[in-house]
Amino acid sequence: MINKFKKILYAFRAVNESVLLNREILKAQVFTSTIENSRWLKNKSFSPGGWAVDYGVLYTLYRILNDVKPKNVLEFGLGQSSKMIHQYSSYFTDSTAETFEHDEEWIQFFKDGLAGDYTTNVSVCELEKKELNGFETLIYKNITSHVGNKKYNLILVDGPYGSPRYSRHQIVDLVPQNLDTSFCILLDDYNRIGEQDTFNDICAVLTANKIEYVTGNYLTMKGHAVICSKDLKFITTL
Repeated sequence: MINKFKKILYAFRAVNESVLLNREILKAQVFTSTIENSRWLKNKSFSPGGWAVDYGVLYTLYRILNDVKPKNVLEFGLGQSSKMIHQYSSYFTDSTAETFEHDEEWIQFFKDGLAGDYTTNVSVCELEKKELNGFETLIYKNITSHVGNKKYNLILVDGPYGSPRYSRHQIVDLVPQNLDTSFCILLDDYNRIGEQDTFNDICAVLTANKIEYVTGNYLTMKGHAVICSKDLKFITTL
């Protein structure tokens, strides 16, 4: 009986993985078609997957940047999404974008690979361990001191390394005081419990501060979620 149950479970997992893979392939096709004639995304070379964002995140991110045109963008974790974000801020000079990353060697390697094609604004931010509800999580240190009083329209959370619970929880320290009236928070790796913990805590803080918001999640190979002000509801339906 146990072996039969295991076979059913393995079969279910295989079907689920196949469905997610097909969704990822479809997103890749949609993303490639969407950016084909982009006037600001000139360097269209991306390497999604693995530790990097997947095509689902790249598509959602592009739609937010291109359709919403956020004035101030904050990103946690330097990677494939940074290529898009900093091309955006380099083209639209009335916007700003900043990425926080802890690994100085990776920052230099990343910048060398761009060969000066566009300006990048990357700040080194140390990591620290923090205990939340009995669980240890890894976050960027003193994040509120780094951002000050700046208001952001878009915050992408894809760093630091994921933690089993309350992953990348530094974003909660910026809510709601560093959110502009019109805002979107995009969390990568929403398939993991740690990111779901953080998502729930963000929503709890917004609710406690009587800030209206809408949410959505997208299931591809890794999955990602968005929390937006109500005026950006369309982002939850991409």
